[in-house]
Amino acid sequence: MDPESPQPPPGDAAYSGSDGPGVSAGIGLPWWVDEAEWVRQNGDRCEEREPEDPVSAFYDDPDVGPPPDNEQESWEILTARAERDGAEYQELIARLAAAGQSESAHVKGDPPVPGIPEGPAAGFGQGRPLDLAAPSTVMSGLADEASGEDRSFADVTDDQLMGLVGARQRLISRQHWEELTAVAEFIRRRPHPDADPALAAYGMPEAASEDAAADLAAQLHVTASVAAGLVHLARDLVVKLPLTRAALRDGIMDVDKARAISMTCLILSPEEARRAERILFGRGDVEEMTSGMIRDRIARAVIEVNPEAARKRREAAQRHKRVEMFPELSGNTCISGRELPPELALVAIGNIEARARQLRAAGVAGDMDCLRTLACLDMLAAPDPANPPPATPGPGATPATENDAGTAADSTGNGGNQPSGPSKPKPGTPDGGTAPGQVPPGFAAKVNLTLSLPDLTMPLLTFLGLAERPGTMSRIGPVDPDLARTLAAAAARNPSSTWCITVTGTDHRPIAHGCGRPPPRDRKRDRGKRAAAQPGGGLDPTGTIRLDIAALTGNTTGTRGAGDLEFRLENLTGPCDHKHQAAGHDPGVKLKHLTGILNQCCTFLTCRRPHPTCDYEHSTPFEKGGRTCLCEGGPVCRHHHRDKQTPGWHLEHGEKRGWFRWTTASGRTYTTKPTQYPD
Repeated sequence: MDPESPQPPPGDAAYSGSDGPGVSAGIGLPWWVDEAEWVRQNGDRCEEREPEDPVSAFYDDPDVGPPPDNEQESWEILTARAERDGAEYQELIARLAAAGQSESAHVKGDPPVPGIPEGPAAGFGQGRPLDLAAPSTVMSGLADEASGEDRSFADVTDDQLMGLVGARQRLISRQHWEELTAVAEFIRRRPHPDADPALAAYGMPEAASEDAAADLAAQLHVTASVAAGLVHLARDLVVKLPLTRAALRDGIMDVDKARAISMTCLILSPEEARRAERILFGRGDVEEMTSGMIRDRIARAVIEVNPEAARKRREAAQRHKRVEMFPELSGNTCISGRELPPELALVAIGNIEARARQLRAAGVAGDMDCLRTLACLDMLAAPDPANPPPATPGPGATPATENDAGTAADSTGNGGNQPSGPSKPKPGTPDGGTAPGQVPPGFAAKVNLTLSLPDLTMPLLTFLGLAERPGTMSRIGPVDPDLARTLAAAAARNPSSTWCITVTGTDHRPIAHGCGRPPPRDRKRDRGKRAAAQPGGGLDPTGTIRLDIAALTGNTTGTRGAGDLEFRLENLTGPCDHKHQAAGHDPGVKLKHLTGILNQCCTFLTCRRPHPTCDYEHSTPFEKGGRTCLCEGGPVCRHHHRDKQTPGWHLEHGEKRGWFRWTTASGRTYTTKPTQYPD
């Protein structure tokens, strides 16, 4: 309104509904508008009508009013709906509160960080409700609010910030689930024209059309192979892996872990894949596992469900073994042997290890990684011209008997007394005449048989041929039972091999351990024990297991190897008796061995560094009164050893041997547990 325009007379209203002068009651124009001119310009809108009730007008207007059906609902219905919405909200709050009281962000049972939670992100502190809340739009909004509009995280503590990071990770997993769910619907709408309807499962066609991946690739701006991977994963999550799909939806697992599960289960039928999936999730700690741990666990499950299919896949893939060379990002080069037979790969790495230790004994400069590289190039007749290694160790050099990774230094059975260069092929190596797929006769290993360190770990029932459960090879991972028994038989022919038995509890963690030794020569003293032993081995009342390794592995060739061994079991649970405590800083051989049985890897929760290459770490520093004992020490890799020395970090031992509690600089605590052995 122009401030210079004439003002209405005192007491006159400005709009229709007033009977003041200059106002049209029928049309409802302001007093300063010329009615005749307005009618001329607005013809059909100038019809006589009754004044409208503003409330009725609001309800009748579809653009601003509520839905028409609201008018039909009584106050009772509206009240009931409000109460129902309130009940759902209270249920959500109760679930969040319950989660906060029972678990922490990553490790079940950890208490909240001490102190009164304050600030905008108080609910994201360790053990607080939002620290474990399932991903949802509500949690996303709360995370946005806690982070600040400019994402400055004002007044957010380190502990709360870690909670927000975890919440964002769960939200990302949820978004991947949303995307894959949409892709699954796309597959339903684009079945392959030749797909057999009888093979459709859970609403999904046997296969998607050939152009479906190309369609997705165009929309997502990815390569055809990436789009095809999305199609495969989306279908698998619906047809084969419902638990993995739910874990992705709930933020328990990220998409990389889901993809690893899908690819490992590729050889299984939907029913078998679901069985393997139940084994994977059966232990209840999947949310705490890294991608490598997931791959290891699901590989074991696949072998257990269908060992024959796993064996056939391994043998079929060996037909495509090859050596590849490709550039590193640094500008250097990588040579990679692909699809190598596991038993020969372990022999090869043992030869490289032995040669590297010979180079170190001869005075060649460099750490073990550098020396292994030089040894590999030397054995491939490609020595480094800048640092040519000597052909043999220097005078007085002592051959190595055990490498840094806990495997036999000389895998050919000569005890490390001969050079292992390419000029002298050993019996049992490919150049020495071993047939493809046959384990070299000199294969030496540390074998751990579990009733649930080694180069080879396998369930005792698998070793005895009473079950078809997978074994595990050092630095390789799960192997099918047929290969595990073949490796054990080869190891039994070598006197350098050592044998152990680890007994596990219901949670598959070690509760007792025994190292194999020849039985006592005093036949009178030993007569009672032999009477108690069962044919082929057994457990007597004194807690001793006796196994005739040679007979059980069919070692009838006369080769001097493992024979009748006695395993005296030692308790690893309950309060520590300090039996193996060392007086000084460094542990003894037995103590370090048992420490590795309890924790085969670095005790930091995400680290898989093998214990032989870790430091023996005192949870309470030795110089401050800490014990060099099984109850206060464990393997910690050099990287996490340095982390532990950083201000704010802290490591303490748990109430049980092999359990440790790490506290990071953010104030969060994480509990790590002893190794879980294969079933």
